[in-house]
Amino acid sequence: MLGWIKIKIINILNIKENIIFEKAKNKNTINALNKIYKETKNCRSKYKNLLLDGGFYNLGYFYRLQLIRSALKSTQTKENAFIWDCNIKVCRHLLKSIGIQNISFLKKKYDPNLLAKADYLTQKITSKKDLLRIKLPHLIPGLYLYDMILKIQRKAAVDISDKNLKDYIYKFLYWIKFSEDLLNKCKPDIVILSHSISYQCTPLAWIAAKRKIPTIILGGDFGIPRLWKIIKPNDIFLGTGRPTKKDFKNIPLKKKSSLIFTGKKYIINRISGNSSDISAKYAYQGKQDKISKLGIDPKKYKKVISIYVACFFDFPHGYGMKRFTDMLDWLQLTIEKASLKKDILWLLKPHPMEKWYGGDKLSDFVKKQLPENLILLNDNYSGKDILEISDGLVTFHGTSAIEYAAMGKAVLVADRGWYHDCDFVLLPKSRADYSSLLTKNWFELINFEKAKKNANLFAGIFFGIPSWQKNCILPDDSNKKLLREKLPYLIKNKSKIIKKEIQLMKKWINSDSKVYHNFKIEQNKIFTNLI
Repeated sequence: MLGWIKIKIINILNIKENIIFEKAKNKNTINALNKIYKETKNCRSKYKNLLLDGGFYNLGYFYRLQLIRSALKSTQTKENAFIWDCNIKVCRHLLKSIGIQNISFLKKKYDPNLLAKADYLTQKITSKKDLLRIKLPHLIPGLYLYDMILKIQRKAAVDISDKNLKDYIYKFLYWIKFSEDLLNKCKPDIVILSHSISYQCTPLAWIAAKRKIPTIILGGDFGIPRLWKIIKPNDIFLGTGRPTKKDFKNIPLKKKSSLIFTGKKYIINRISGNSSDISAKYAYQGKQDKISKLGIDPKKYKKVISIYVACFFDFPHGYGMKRFTDMLDWLQLTIEKASLKKDILWLLKPHPMEKWYGGDKLSDFVKKQLPENLILLNDNYSGKDILEISDGLVTFHGTSAIEYAAMGKAVLVADRGWYHDCDFVLLPKSRADYSSLLTKNWFELINFEKAKKNANLFAGIFFGIPSWQKNCILPDDSNKKLLREKLPYLIKNKSKIIKKEIQLMKKWINSDSKVYHNFKIEQNKIFTNLI
């Protein structure tokens, strides 16, 4: 008993010590973040009552939070924030340090009514599909609960026999209730969130949209603000701030040529290992084995096609996937059908960050002897080598599809994603159609010239930036140490760029555009890329 008490005391002291160190290390960054807001003048804004997500402990996110607060700043602004069920003290300190005093917390206590509801719903679940079809308050799609459990379990497919299943369902229901109470109490006219796909954020975004309260998601991929709006509930399936097919229309010819050139240059640099984003680092940088070590003779086969597998539990339904239960369901069907196409050599590749994520790995599900025409690659092989030897790619919604198509190679996707509608990949009509295509020469259906042009245009819009932003790109959100070093410098020395960003955000907030980066590209004429 005394030993257990001693361990508990040590853990509490370690947590307190860690919080003290975090506060001290963040001091300069907080001072710099305050400079952004304090130096922004009040403006007229139709939004007076803001509800802010203050629970995502990420310095890149708090930078974006300061930008959007500055863009919405007025003499009538009233701000309320909420904190997640983790990093509570550090986030509360951050919020108070940047001037936000009205903070709501999730109270950790059991609600007997919700517990009974969770018990009732759990008893009705006999399959994974039951979980996807579960009836949640406000008609929140069950796929978000499925993905939450998948993330917690870190598995390829949800294990419904998990003894904690009822607790997971209760947790999701509790956050739905917290979101309802928060909206009722704060009565916001706009909601600002860090994510659209976490159990802390999805219920709030969905319910706000049903109440016709606009929500802005403060994404930040590739070192720049990736803000996007949720106006209607189904907007949540946009998934990220990305180009859509309509963004390709009405681009002047000269501007389109410039964006295609920008996209092409970025893709070449990315494949050559020059990108700073975390996924590209794992895919194209570091010591990598040459694919020639495998002793592949491509002449034995009609084509070499790579199959790039996603991280199994990284919110597979985020873009509205409907044809598959999860990524494991997709993988099993893909392997089964691809193996029947004997004149194709299929290279099965794990996600480049598989070890970084942890959890279930591709090799865990491909233990039996594969057919001769299907090879499981380990994660040490050069991404560039694999791309060069391949004639095409099968993926679900990997960034690799943009890379392959931009290099003039065929790409087949299985379902909707973040580029399925942009005319550089082959999107089957259904699950059955996808299954059938894998056994045929699907690559012959590709208009390669059109696909290559559209992939480079997509890359130009997504990975391109106005030339004035080139010197104000942040380190990857995952690199807290580098963010602490760079943010104070950028805020001090690139204040003109930051002010320009804030002014553009003000215009975007009041526009009909849903994606801030697309709006930024539309509003500018001279471009460069992120590398």
